[in-house]
Amino acid sequence: MRSRRSLKGKARLAFCDTRGNVYEHPGYEPAFRTGRHFVRVDACDLIQLPYGSVLFSMPGRLPVYYDRGSDGYHAVASSPDGDDIWAASSFLSSGYLRTYLPAFEKRADAPVLPLWAYTGVVFINGEFYAPAVRIDDDPRSDPEIHQNDDELRKSIRALKRQYPENRLVRQLSVCSTEYRCLCARNFFLGRYEAPVPTSPSCNANCLGCLSYQDGSGFCPSQYRLEFSPTPEEIAEVILHHVGRVERSVASFGQGCEGEPLLRGKDLTRAVGLVRKKTSRGTININTNASRHLMVKELIAAGIDSIRVSLNSPTERYYMRYYRPNNYSFRDVEKSLETALNAGIFVSINLFFLPGFTDMESEVRSLFDFLDRFPVNMLQARNLNMDPDYYLDRIGCDMTGDIGVTALIAMLRERYPSMKIGYYNPPKEDFAPSNA
Repeated sequence: MRSRRSLKGKARLAFCDTRGNVYEHPGYEPAFRTGRHFVRVDACDLIQLPYGSVLFSMPGRLPVYYDRGSDGYHAVASSPDGDDIWAASSFLSSGYLRTYLPAFEKRADAPVLPLWAYTGVVFINGEFYAPAVRIDDDPRSDPEIHQNDDELRKSIRALKRQYPENRLVRQLSVCSTEYRCLCARNFFLGRYEAPVPTSPSCNANCLGCLSYQDGSGFCPSQYRLEFSPTPEEIAEVILHHVGRVERSVASFGQGCEGEPLLRGKDLTRAVGLVRKKTSRGTININTNASRHLMVKELIAAGIDSIRVSLNSPTERYYMRYYRPNNYSFRDVEKSLETALNAGIFVSINLFFLPGFTDMESEVRSLFDFLDRFPVNMLQARNLNMDPDYYLDRIGCDMTGDIGVTALIAMLRERYPSMKIGYYNPPKEDFAPSNA
């Protein structure tokens, strides 16, 4: 039996009206969801909704509650006033990993949800609480440090004047303002990690692609880069960032682009231009790892770390999500082998979905994968997708789940030298966490 966190007050169901206003339903005990099934809310799973998180309505979905009398779960079709209602959800600030989904029942006319990571939410004494853990204490994307739009605009104007011909600087100005990318904002504000988008094309057709969707029923989160910056433009951005920021990181492979390895030759030249002038800073590539020979060339040119994204370590689920063009899961494994053998810092960017990532068969697959590929870090990221759309499209055979928090604890115990976090670390932090 798990001990309950001491929270003063009873958890109550949160729901939305059809205009998106969020209310507390006093008559029902809320529930959460993991995978395809519902669970009761346990206080030990809850944290107060972090600053900068937002609330979403879930159109066409009825909130589900737990009924003690029948020991079952039921949908609520209307508010206490008899109005139509929708389920409510939260979207967590960066650095937090959700542990449960919102509990809802889909109506036949429910639309596919946009690309967000839907998290359960409840009321306790009029405050919002969510099932989540902070997975990384790094403050680089904390909303508190980004309440500085005036400073940002001044810096954007200054850097555009400093680099008037650099199209990548102009692209990052759009990312930091229109898309409000916190990584792009950090570039202009001279801190932490700078994004370096470079590729307008991709060799995968990911279900949850943030920059391109075709016939999915929902829009991309931001528009994809429409030009290919030159090696000189790329090097200029990296040199500017690493030259003024201590413990800096510059990363290829962003949400506003395709696959950076498709521009591997140009990236190799850009990295070479940087490394001819300085050894400062960490040059990282976020990638699908589809081209292991290009990974080898980039390592030789001077990149310091690689982050490989996975929705699953199970090949059939990986292939159904990424839908790759002209590469295989084995190619991804070869890239990991190449990077590990070269001795650079290697991360897995694993997209977590409660009830899927932590189901028993996936946990066994993950442990087998990590035993074969002893990476330096596992980045635990929330999967930004409608959970039903995802599970339906990858054809998942659900097995019992152990819980996200239990999985994280098992990973820490089984792989004590593997970092678990959310962000690409600077090379100053590459040493094992137990060193």
